[in-house]
Amino acid sequence: MPVKTSSAIKTPTSVGILGGGQLARFLVEKGQNLGIETWVLSENRSDPAAQVTSHWVKGSPNNPKDLAEFLKNISILTFESEFADAALIQEIAAPSLQIFPNLIQLKTFQDRFLQKTLLENHLVETSPFLKVSETKELGRAGDFFKFKYVLKKRFGGYDGYGTFIVKNKKDHQKLVENITDYKVGFIAESFISFDYECAATFFRNEKGQTTHTPLVFSKQSQNKCDYVFGPIQHSYFNKMKMKINSLMKKIDYVGALTFEFFVNGNELIVNETAPRVHNSAHYTMDALSQDQFTLHLKSILNWDLSIPVTARSKQFCMVNLVGTNEQPVMVPKNLSGTLYWYGKTQNRNGRKMGHINYTSNVMTSKNLLKLAQSERKRFKL
Repeated sequence: MPVKTSSAIKTPTSVGILGGGQLARFLVEKGQNLGIETWVLSENRSDPAAQVTSHWVKGSPNNPKDLAEFLKNISILTFESEFADAALIQEIAAPSLQIFPNLIQLKTFQDRFLQKTLLENHLVETSPFLKVSETKELGRAGDFFKFKYVLKKRFGGYDGYGTFIVKNKKDHQKLVENITDYKVGFIAESFISFDYECAATFFRNEKGQTTHTPLVFSKQSQNKCDYVFGPIQHSYFNKMKMKINSLMKKIDYVGALTFEFFVNGNELIVNETAPRVHNSAHYTMDALSQDQFTLHLKSILNWDLSIPVTARSKQFCMVNLVGTNEQPVMVPKNLSGTLYWYGKTQNRNGRKMGHINYTSNVMTSKNLLKLAQSERKRFKL
């Protein structure tokens, strides 16, 4: 089974990552390969990212004292999750600190209503939506969408959390009766019938250079990414790329920006966006000449993005390893793919514990996926 190693080379540039999970872990490791000093703020030394950096600060990103101590050490700040406290960072950060994405953008992508409004304003296709902040507006949404809609919390929801699917008038009435607190804020979106889901991640630096990953098929299970494979083709993707690059240019976005799409025939409809590296692009660690973590770091460092991102293989896939209980995980031997284990100290139901990447120049994507799924079954999760 292949093992990935890296060594650090000190440079004056210091990048701080808010968060200690697997996304931060990979950013740390790829930063070391680039010779970047990477700092992590998280609560436990056993956190995945804290395990692989010598520049760990113990604390909470929501604690002003901890955050201030952390920010003193870095020249660039980036995020593992879009749900950081932008107001607190703005209050504490020195004017010289570079922050990517910037705090205005972070606030926009934290709020599903503002996120969808941004897409709409820049002519990027997304589903029709309405803001819901009281019972009357929820009733209006039911009528407007003919009782087929998805109600989502405006803030904090991910992997399906804070999402309610309404398929008929009975579902709608039940939702009206059950929701008593509208302070959290909601957004109602038209229910989209789709053929399948797909995803791509885009990157931009301060010079305005851009690049992106291929479009990949993405399968969800229990509101989490189960697997991806690719590359896939879609007739509208070239036009969508132009619209997304235009949006990024107009708002001067720097870093990784991930788009998840619904495919409905010839249509590509943006379901959600994430201003960061993403689970759906983990395959890039083996399938492409430059992975998503390296590209994000190069983007925020304003390094050259003109070198083409090329495929290392004709086909690739990635399967997630998600816990099903609290028992110790049993990892099988002699895997065909490359295993990335996140180093989490406790297994639990629904927790992402690792992933496996597969590449091939001879197998079809369908057969490669079958191999990946059969090897995943050998794990005791």
